[in-house]
Amino acid sequence: MKLDKKNLPFLEGKKIYLREFLKKDINKNYLQWINSKENNFFLETGKFPVNYKDLENYYLKNLNSKNAILFAICDNKNRHIGNCSISQIDWINRRCTYGRLIGKKNVAKGAGTEVLKLLQKFVFEELNLNSMWTGVCKNNISSIKSNLKAGMIKTGFFKEAFFKSSKYYDVEIFSITKKQFFKSKVI
Repeated sequence: MKLDKKNLPFLEGKKIYLREFLKKDINKNYLQWINSKENNFFLETGKFPVNYKDLENYYLKNLNSKNAILFAICDNKNRHIGNCSISQIDWINRRCTYGRLIGKKNVAKGAGTEVLKLLQKFVFEELNLNSMWTGVCKNNISSIKSNLKAGMIKTGFFKEAFFKSSKYYDVEIFSITKKQFFKSKVI
């Protein structure tokens, strides 16, 4: 399936909306978010300092990929507050993974959950995939709560799969199928 990323729909929620990630979004704010130890403690990113060129390469890699979609997260004041992605899209087995980063402080409570609900709607209703999943560090309580609120189901874990600050952490796996999504209709 060829995906026309130039014409991705805006995914609109009550507190936030998702739009196409643009090259202009690679700016000082994004660089601060991605290099913030506070923002990224439980994320795979942030293990090494990132510069503008790294962000540009990430953007181009996603822009040219048939198996990944990168969105900008914006609040109702049209401020770019973070990013989210659908990646590792497997068109044969009809599954993907997702990630999200809200970098801007003082965002509406529940924005992360709303991001995930919008991604689910897009994955199941627009892309017609069958399942989506993510891994979350066991100590990332806010992300775990957000996944559960959005209807994700804890399906397993990887023992000591995340290493940060000289410690290993377990990673919990959350997933949802198209059937589960439509049964619960979480959005």
